[in-house]
Amino acid sequence: MKALVLVAVMLPVLTGQDTNSQAIGSWTAEFKGQTFLRLELRAERGTLGGTMTTGNIEVDERGDLRQVTAAPADPKPISDVLLEGATLTFSLKDVQDTDRFEFRVLDSGRAELRFLFTDELRKELAADGIPVPKPIVLTRR
Repeated sequence: MKALVLVAVMLPVLTGQDTNSQAIGSWTAEFKGQTFLRLELRAERGTLGGTMTTGNIEVDERGDLRQVTAAPADPKPISDVLLEGATLTFSLKDVQDTDRFEFRVLDSGRAELRFLFTDELRKELAADGIPVPKPIVLTRR
């Protein structure tokens, strides 16, 4: 009976470690040969942490990338990192704003990054005629 309880307690920990190891690494996103996003995920004190840098993006009416600027050289630390199952959420503080993201590994070399917008921000974007960007595909480097 004790062995069964131990397995039940350890299963979520082991699952999280597997997801952690899949996510750890350097990830980039490119559009028309331009690297516009770099995400570095690493294990820090028993949890995930890292840095991210992103250039500006412009999307069309469907949310597909239309234009990007190069990712700056100075990465910023991510914060509020939370791993739930296979989904990692985190924040990135910019000079004026804090953006939330959702990261999910698709396979060994690809992942998806999605912007997480509040309802208020979605309404602001819609009022300004700005569509919500589709998820961005990242490649492991």
